[in-house]
Amino acid sequence: MRPRSGVSPFTLWGSVVLALLLVVMPLPAWVAPARPDWLSLLVFYWVLRDSGSAGFGLAWIAGLAADALCGGLLGPRALALSVVAYVVVVLRARILHHSLPQQMLTVFALSALAQLLLRWAQGFTGHAQMGAGLFMGSLTAAFCWPLIGMWVGARGRMENWHGSA
Repeated sequence: MRPRSGVSPFTLWGSVVLALLLVVMPLPAWVAPARPDWLSLLVFYWVLRDSGSAGFGLAWIAGLAADALCGGLLGPRALALSVVAYVVVVLRARILHHSLPQQMLTVFALSALAQLLLRWAQGFTGHAQMGAGLFMGSLTAAFCWPLIGMWVGARGRMENWHGSA
C-alpha cells in the first residue's frame, strides 16, 4: 500500500537501512573524518521531499538505530536528527525555492548542527570527541547534495513535490 504521496514505504525504509549501512561501513583512518553525515542528509532529503510520510518518526527511529549500531548512549543521534527534521519542516517552503548552492549551505549548516548536538549529548557521558575534523562530514554531506539533487531533478522538480508551499 502506498501513501498518498506516492512514496513507497519500502523505498523510504530501504534508504534508512542503506544510510545505516553507510554509517557503520569501515573506512581507512585517513578518510574516516570526511565520512558524509548520511543520516542528516537522509532526513533532510525525505522531510524535504515528503514531510507527511517522513518526519520526526523517521528521524527518531533512524537516530536510535544508529545509536544502537554504533554503541554507546542511546538517544543522542535521535535527538540531533529530530532537531534537523524540525528545522527542515519549519523552513521547508524556503528551502524548496533556494538555489543549489543555498541548499548545499543549508545541508552543511543542519549537518553541522546535528554534529554539535551529538557531541554535546555525548559530552554528558564523557565520550565527546571534539577535533579539527568535526565538520568534515558536514562539508562532505553538503557536496553530496548536488548528486541527490540531480537524481531528484530526473524525477521531477522540487516545487512539485507533495505538499510544497
